[in-house]
Amino acid sequence: MTVYTYSLSWPSTDVAENLRLGYRTPRSILLPPYLAINQYFTDFMDAVDEVFEPLVDMKTEILGDLRNPWVTNPSLEQNEIANNQMIDFSRWSQPERQILASQVNSLGMNFQNAGVITNDNYQAISRWVGQYWFAKGTQSFIDFINYSLSSQLKVTPLWTEDYVNFVAEGDPTIGTPIWDGGTWYPTSHVSIIASGGLQSLDIQTLVAFFYEIANYNLVLYSVESAYNMWITDDVTQVRTDAEIVAIGLWSDFAINMSNFASYGVDSPPVTDLSPQIPMQALTTAPTNTNFSNVYILGQPTGWFQDSDGDTIPAYGTADQTITNSGTIASTVCGTIATSTTPSDGYSLIFGPVGWDIVPGSPRSDARVPYFTSVPTERTAALSELPAQMVGVGRQQMLVNPKGFKELVSGSGHYVPFW
Repeated sequence: MTVYTYSLSWPSTDVAENLRLGYRTPRSILLPPYLAINQYFTDFMDAVDEVFEPLVDMKTEILGDLRNPWVTNPSLEQNEIANNQMIDFSRWSQPERQILASQVNSLGMNFQNAGVITNDNYQAISRWVGQYWFAKGTQSFIDFINYSLSSQLKVTPLWTEDYVNFVAEGDPTIGTPIWDGGTWYPTSHVSIIASGGLQSLDIQTLVAFFYEIANYNLVLYSVESAYNMWITDDVTQVRTDAEIVAIGLWSDFAINMSNFASYGVDSPPVTDLSPQIPMQALTTAPTNTNFSNVYILGQPTGWFQDSDGDTIPAYGTADQTITNSGTIASTVCGTIATSTTPSDGYSLIFGPVGWDIVPGSPRSDARVPYFTSVPTERTAALSELPAQMVGVGRQQMLVNPKGFKELVSGSGHYVPFW
């Protein structure tokens, strides 16, 4: 199938428009007059055009358009564009995904989780991000997110009076601002409200996109879903009043992306001690001989930093559940020991523990493990190692914290930190 129209009679005086419409000059124009009058040679050159079109000409033009985010094709030019019609993204000529990603990267936006961004999103970003950079620092960033990701998001600034608990701007609980003698003030923390939920939008994509293009001072505190629901017993929806007997909300959640210090950090080093396992333990009951309620702190759901720069583990609801197995992992997560013997210098952390909310994230179900006194180290016999564990599966065990401290001053709750 041919895409180009080889002709010496082009419809427009604008060369660029003719090229977009698919017109090309036939190679027969290169024939000298004494050959051009011979049908054999003109047919030969037309055959060259036909063979070179898919194998040479089209590929050469594709290479020339690698950095062009507005590539069209003759079909579009002759139909939709010529008739001033809006064109869906799927109808535009689109390079391979890897080329789209490279285009976006070369324009200053490098996604770490690029696999979850659609080709259409990539094409929208590549076309407009160059103009967006001129507007960075204004409210236009959320408009650019909505356009590029086909979403309907709203950003709400957050206020606080202690920099621990944050509420949305306009909330009736906000008291007198500090400039009027009160204690409340606006912060650089913001919350993203997704009307009708995130739908097909991936949360990791949204967070990565936010930190790529948002104003440098902003911190994403949470991403929340919001739903508007009609309450009426009139199916025609003429009336909006109703006698409410009961109402159930199937979801009410906020995905917290930050606390009072950081939105997430990497874990301490992970070490495989196979086939050995640590034989030391940190426990608040060093003389205990009953291990029926003792368990090992395993891999947490995630990590965050406090205001001192220390790394703290947090466990989601499911990962706070105690699991039991006849085997114990030989992989540990924590400060690396200097001993040359693999298992020496590593101390497991024995529960039971209590669970505190992550400071500054009251709506998150994540919890921080705490002890009511600072654990002490003891040597553990193999028979004293509990087969019970909390954490993400049973792949890792926490070891060698730098210490234990009160995450909330005066609480009497001591949390391990690295």
